[in-house]
Amino acid sequence: MIYKLCMRYTFNNSDVEDNYIEVLTNMYKYIETYNPERSIQTWLHIVTKRCVFDLDQRKKRHQNMLNDDNDVETFSSDKSIIDFDEVSSNAMGIDNYKKLYNDDILAALKQLKPQYRNALLYQQAGYKLKEIAEIEYRNGALDSRNIETVKSRLFLARQQLQQLLTRDGKRRTTDETD
Repeated sequence: MIYKLCMRYTFNNSDVEDNYIEVLTNMYKYIETYNPERSIQTWLHIVTKRCVFDLDQRKKRHQNMLNDDNDVETFSSDKSIIDFDEVSSNAMGIDNYKKLYNDDILAALKQLKPQYRNALLYQQAGYKLKEIAEIEYRNGALDSRNIETVKSRLFLARQQLQQLLTRDGKRRTTDETD
């Protein structure tokens, strides 16, 4: 039954065998999702149909990526597009954030305690919580690599920035509220 369903739902006939094996593997992995109060044929049909559809979609996406004209080789000869040694001018880092934020945001960041500001800037630069904890630990700002401390610092930094800035990133006057 499963093989017939694979033949029926597979877009490309040469993929039937591969899809059949994947469906069996998938069923073995997710057998606990079967509800014995319902028909097994219905469950097999639904699981097979979904799995084959997903596999075919992945193969189509992969094939489309291979067929795209935007291959890496196309751009590799043009030196002006990518310079792997330089940080992108529009990517924020710890060293260049002052160039990317307006004066009101920079003034608000200066008002934050260094531990809050650093955690926030690391997060804005794209570091994950675990990475921030590791960096701060190495810099001596944390006693241990505790992610909860980093979360707390980020929360407090955002909370203070909300009090200092409007949603537009402008300095908040004393009578303004959001």
